[in-house]
Formats: sequence, structure tokens, C-alpha cells
Amino acid sequence: MTAFGGFDHVDLRVPVLGVVERFYDVFFTRLGLTRKSYSWVEFGGSSWSDATPERYNAVEYYEENVSGRPAHFIGIIEEGTAQPARGRIAFAVDADTLEEWHGVLHELGAREIERSDDDSYPALFFTDPVGTRLEICARRSRP
Repeated sequence: MTAFGGFDHVDLRVPVLGVVERFYDVFFTRLGLTRKSYSWVEFGGSSWSDATPERYNAVEYYEENVSGRPAHFIGIIEEGTAQPARGRIAFAVDADTLEEWHGVLHELGAREIERSDDDSYPALFFTDPVGTRLEICARRSRP
């Protein structure tokens, strides 16, 4: 059996990029994805090219100053027929930042913010402004 190699990137589709872009600009920067790039993606991903801040339909948020491996990134792509993801993407944070995150999520326009009611699983569950399900969690290592 092969060992899990981790994730390279995440590709999210949203119906209107302009509705969520400010949310993700702040959210991903706080998570450490501090480099933003712009792309133009043809419907379905048949072609992908660099774009400018004046004309784009996709943004990507990258780690910076990474050596020895490709930088991880998350892409947000506008696709008019996209529906909010029914799954949930969870991002790891330090437990002592969860309370601060709760306030930040409200300021960013996150919706349906809920705290985990399980003390052994410290987390916040929420959706972005178009309904994509997200989570920040501070799971502890098992003894």
C-alpha cells in the first residue's frame, strides 16, 4: 500500500466569484495562503491561462517561500452553473485562535457559523457567502 502523499491543491467552483472573492482574500491570507494570482478558465476547465486583475474568472491563493516541494494552493473558479459544495473542506488552526476566528468569520460575512459541541473536536463550521461548506478545526493528536 502506498502512503498518502498529502494534497496538492483544491479547486472550488462558485456561481459568482465577485460575491466570495473578498471573503477568500481575507480568509486564505489568515490561513497562510498569502500570494494571489489571477487566471482565465474556459468552461469545464478545457483551457487555463494567466490573467490580469482587470479580466479574470478564477483566483488562486498560494503558500509563499516554500522550497523543496511545490507550493500548495486553492483555486476559486467562477462557473455560472456551479452549486454550493455539499461536502466540507476543513482547515487546521491552533486551538487558541478559534475564538478570534469566530469574530473574524462574522466580519467576513460567513453564514451558518456553528461551534462544535464536542469538546474533543474543537471546530467552527460555516459557509462562505454563496453556501460552500467550510470548517476550521484544531484537532488534537491522539494519545
